Amino acid sequence: MQQRTENISSTNITKPNESNTLENHPSAKQETQKSFNVNFVSGLVTGSACAGLFNPWDRALYLSIKENRPFLSKENFTAPYQGFSQALIQRAFLGGIYYIAQSQLNQSLYPYLRKQLEISEPVAQFAVGAVAGSTSACLTNSISAVKFHTWGQTNRSFFSSAREMVTAGGLKPFVKGTGATMSRDIAFGGTYEMIRKMLYDGLSKENGTTNSKDNSQLKFICNMASAGAATVISGPFNFARNMQYATPPHQKPPSTFAVLRSLWNEAKAYETPLNKARFFQNRMRVGWGTARVAVGMTVGQTFFDYMTDKLNEFQPSEPSKKPVR
Repeated sequence: MQQRTENISSTNITKPNESNTLENHPSAKQETQKSFNVNFVSGLVTGSACAGLFNPWDRALYLSIKENRPFLSKENFTAPYQGFSQALIQRAFLGGIYYIAQSQLNQSLYPYLRKQLEISEPVAQFAVGAVAGSTSACLTNSISAVKFHTWGQTNRSFFSSAREMVTAGGLKPFVKGTGATMSRDIAFGGTYEMIRKMLYDGLSKENGTTNSKDNSQLKFICNMASAGAATVISGPFNFARNMQYATPPHQKPPSTFAVLRSLWNEAKAYETPLNKARFFQNRMRVGWGTARVAVGMTVGQTFFDYMTDKLNEFQPSEPSKKPVR
C-alpha cells in the first residue's frame, strides 16, 4: 500500500511539470504563425514604400517601351502618380509579395532541400528564388495588368481601368502576360537568390567581414549586383510582358515567342554586332531598366530585412509560469 501511494504521488508531481514545460515553449505552429505575421506586415510596408518611391520610374519605363521613345523624354514623366492613390493597397501587395514568399521559403523549403534532399547550396537558393518568383507572378499578374492599363491614358483610375477591361474583353485581359511574367520572375528570382548568396559568402570569407556595419554594406552591394545580373538575364521575358500588357483589352496579345521573334527580326537590320547590341540595349532598357530593378530590389530587400528584425524584437515573450505543485 505504501509503495502504491508513493507511485501515485510521484506521478502527480511529474505530469504538471511536463505540462508546464510545454506551456513555456510555444508550439511550432505558433512560431510559424508569428513568423508569417512578421513577414506579411514587413512585406506590405516595404511594398508601400517602394511603390511610392519608384512609381514615376516604373511608369516612365513602361511608356518608353510602349511608345518606343527615349526614357528621359518629358512625356514619360507627365502625371507620374496617375492612379497611384486609388490602388495603394494593391501596389503594396504587388511590391511586397516577393519578399514575403522569399522569407517563408527560406524558413521551410530551403532547409528541406539542404538537409532532407541534400541539394547543393546554389541549386537550393535558385529553387527558393524561382518558387518565390512564380508565386509572386501568379498572385500579382492581374493587378499588374490593370496597373499598366491605368498608365495607358490620363484621367484613369485603377477601378475604372478594371471595369473598362472587363467591358472590352471579359476576364481575358486580366490573365494576359501571365506566361511571360512567370518566366521573367522565375528567371529573375532564381538568379537573384543564387548569385547574392554566393557573392556574400565568397566576399565575406575573403575579407573576413565580422562587424554588423560591414555586413550591411556587403549585403547591400551583393544584392545590387545580383539584381542587376538577374535583370539582364530575365530582360527578354520582361520585354515580352510589357508588349503583351500594351495590347488593347479587346485584342489577343502576342505570344512571348512572337514578341521575341519580332524583336530579333528588327535586330537583323543592324549589320554589326555592336549595333545589334545597342539595339537590344535600347529596346529592353537594359540601362535604365537594370538600374531601376537593381536599386529597387536592393532598397526593398534592405527595408524588408530591417522591418523583420525590428518586429521580431517587439514580439512579446511568453510569460513564465511557476510549476504547479
